[in-house]
Amino acid sequence: MEEAERVFDRFKLWKEYEGVAMHFNDLIIKLRSQSLGAVAAFATLAGIIAKSDTKLELRWGLLMGAFILLSVFWVAIWLLDLGYYNRLLEGAVDALLAIESESHSSKFVDSIELSTKIEASVIRVGTRNNGYRVAFYVLVFCALLAGIVVSAYNLYRTHSG
Repeated sequence: MEEAERVFDRFKLWKEYEGVAMHFNDLIIKLRSQSLGAVAAFATLAGIIAKSDTKLELRWGLLMGAFILLSVFWVAIWLLDLGYYNRLLEGAVDALLAIESESHSSKFVDSIELSTKIEASVIRVGTRNNGYRVAFYVLVFCALLAGIVVSAYNLYRTHSG
């Protein structure tokens, strides 16, 4: 392969990489916001059930079950986000950073590395700057656990009382 065939315009390549990174970022934002909306909607439905005319024992049992299922759903989304989608974004950002750091030496680049960087991020065990993402999931999970505890307590109280 001739040298001219292996050279890519750095800015054009950066724009393409930026588009991929923004796509992954949009996917993550949609995943988080839609999952939070789904949990809120199902928690609201559980609250409506709690105010219905069903027997107390059944009501609290249904609420406890709903909060357990919501907790499992929330943990699954958490794992999907941080274990997969976030790593795709990190790989795309790594590729962008490499292009930007090399941009000082030349207008052209001789290799494309986006998929290589994404693969390296997906394989990498740890993720960077995880604190706020983890806090987002932990806060909602704690609220769901509180729903489980309150439901379990009231179920126990109505069952033993």
